[in-house]
Amino acid sequence: MTSAVGEFWDASALRVRVETNGLQGGDAGHGGWAEVTIQFLTGDSFETPDGSHTQEIHFKVGGDAEISTLAAALEWAGAQLKDLAGARAVPVQQPSDS
Repeated sequence: MTSAVGEFWDASALRVRVETNGLQGGDAGHGGWAEVTIQFLTGDSFETPDGSHTQEIHFKVGGDAEISTLAAALEWAGAQLKDLAGARAVPVQQPSDS
């Protein structure tokens, strides 16, 4: 298993943790998985579909195609958000990978 953690600071702050055991040669039955956790470090929160609030969201996928598709989708979403909302220079602190 490998993991990486990044912290992104501005008026609010997020910690993002990515963990995976990498591509394993097939679907989830072959054992490949990836997890992404996004956590607010400040008092901010995410709104859930039912209207409640949480400071952390977490999702996990299994399978090579699912891992690759998730990575591409997150990259696309970040680029779209910058294009639509306006890019802004945000300092990034990178703690040690664990």
